[in-house]
Amino acid sequence: MKVFYDLRYAADHFPGIGTHAYCLLEALLDLPGEERYQVLWNPSLKQTRFDLRAIRSHPRVEWIERPFKPVNPLSVIQVGSLLRQLKPNVYLSPFYFLPAMAGCPCVLTLHDVWPLRLPGGLPFLRRMLYQLVLARAARARLIITSSAFSKREIHELSAMHGDMVRVVHLGVPPTRGRIEARKPASLPRDPFALIVGVNKPHKNLPMLAKAWALLGATPPLRLVSAGPTDTRHPRLQELCEQAGARDVTVLGRVDEDELEYLYKHATVLLFPTLYEGFGFPLVEAFEHGVAVIASDIPTLREIGDGVARFCDPTRPQAWADAITEVARNNQLRADMQDAGLKRAQTLTYAHTAAHTLEVLHEACKPDVDPS
Repeated sequence: MKVFYDLRYAADHFPGIGTHAYCLLEALLDLPGEERYQVLWNPSLKQTRFDLRAIRSHPRVEWIERPFKPVNPLSVIQVGSLLRQLKPNVYLSPFYFLPAMAGCPCVLTLHDVWPLRLPGGLPFLRRMLYQLVLARAARARLIITSSAFSKREIHELSAMHGDMVRVVHLGVPPTRGRIEARKPASLPRDPFALIVGVNKPHKNLPMLAKAWALLGATPPLRLVSAGPTDTRHPRLQELCEQAGARDVTVLGRVDEDELEYLYKHATVLLFPTLYEGFGFPLVEAFEHGVAVIASDIPTLREIGDGVARFCDPTRPQAWADAITEVARNNQLRADMQDAGLKRAQTLTYAHTAAHTLEVLHEACKPDVDPS
């Protein structure tokens, strides 16, 4: 089987999706088999996180470079034309843009549909464009999503039928274990609670700021935030100042080696999100043996039930109480850390790749009905 793999989404512009795009291809190439991969890359894209040389030189990879921009509407036509020229058995994308007139079965990835459930997160025109893109994606052969919750949401909120969606759980990104940790220069020496992610509304940072303010003038930990900033929304620092919260450090986007340091030294990870398709910070914390306090939402329960401490994402006092307890109870924290390490062993990209390959073979069968 010849698989056309769209690696353009491993660019720095796509933090979580990019990690998945790279880790999945790396794991697919580690699987035994005769599958060959035509890998599309745009050399003008900014990419600082992954070493692409091993993939580019892999004996089962045909490396293809084109100046196609990942989210440019023109690229839908460009990629479709390239697919008709190269004639792979199947197209696999870690994103949800469907190439035009591909001439082969297309398998797309849609981790969640939060803009449809939480429409305030996107401006009107961008939300309309998102809906149009998903309507096109519904014409793919199969859709991969990362949780049973997301499958239900996709079926309920989009034009995609539930029987065209396959659930493939993501793994713990294996690349971090090969990174030497480096302390961020602006990180204080205090013990800290870590939050990882962008400042979009569904990340629920206003609630966390209120919860942190409830801890008073001397919180049991410093609150440290790492992740890109969306300038359309208030930063955690501003929200905490408005709420009167103390001991807060916002690092912004950090390098991979700095993020590795943060995971290795955090006392607890906080994940107050209102909506997720999977939740990379959760499994990365498990891998590093970090206790986790997370929102009690279906996706995170699906991954972390029995491991994380869950709180109602609308109740700041519940979060303040949980943070205090986990920070001060060494035995509780140790038990949570051990449970997380055990759970991480079941979440590997080897499993993700094996299940993805099953979906690709299914997509190539002539009896698959995309409707």
